[in-house]
Amino acid sequence: MKKTLFSLFLILILSFLSACSTINMERKLAEERRIDSEVYAYDDEQFQYNDSLVQTLAERFRFEKLSTTNVNSIMQDEIAAGNYNEVIIYLRYLLAEEESQAAMYTERYYEALQAHVRNTNNPSPKLVEDTLNQAKRQYERESERQNNVAYYASLLIDTKYDIDLGVELLLQLEEDLYASGEDPNKQTLHALANAHYVKGNYEESVENYLFLIALEPDDMSLYYTLSYVLEEMGEHEAAAAYLEMTYSPTTDFLKTYGTDTFGMYRSYFDSKLN
Repeated sequence: MKKTLFSLFLILILSFLSACSTINMERKLAEERRIDSEVYAYDDEQFQYNDSLVQTLAERFRFEKLSTTNVNSIMQDEIAAGNYNEVIIYLRYLLAEEESQAAMYTERYYEALQAHVRNTNNPSPKLVEDTLNQAKRQYERESERQNNVAYYASLLIDTKYDIDLGVELLLQLEEDLYASGEDPNKQTLHALANAHYVKGNYEESVENYLFLIALEPDDMSLYYTLSYVLEEMGEHEAAAAYLEMTYSPTTDFLKTYGTDTFGMYRSYFDSKLN
């Protein structure tokens, strides 16, 4: 009887020690996998982020059953939802620690950086510098790729670093695509629409926005921006019609932003335009 009790006691002790060891190992692994946001975030007040969200997203991106395509899609959704700074931190971590893996998400990195520049009233100066440098290197490495041209030129315009050069690059790209018979993709159409607007070529800008609306009819920001261009042209009735379409609530928009108030709409669309 005593031997049986001693054996049971011993088993309980060993089980307890094993559980403690497992918990300690899991804690250690979690600590090792934790991203030091302070290291990979930009150190200025313009770069705001949620550290808990950074860790949550990192675990989602690392989920073994997800393919690279799945992760790219999740990143796109998070960037669109406004979590671009958190995505930037994760990808800066990958670039420093696992560069070969980071290469799989290069386009998402560019999208997140550009989203910060476009949606932040006073973008992080160091981030802007890094973004421009990376875009320029990519453009110089493969200047024949329309995405590289559109991305670099758009940044030059959006950051006001060199608006004239950005417009020049995009209008030259448009000529080259026309000459080769190649169609502009959505990113290029966005860039061309803005470049023509900046240049004062309003009719060409409108044409590009109409193409985009045909491709992305649920993107309400396109209707808003088109109404703005039409207003600049003096086409007040057409501008009013597109503005009315802009403020017609859609299920997708409400799911994403959680409100149908005018103030929320106006804030969202103004950020898209600026």
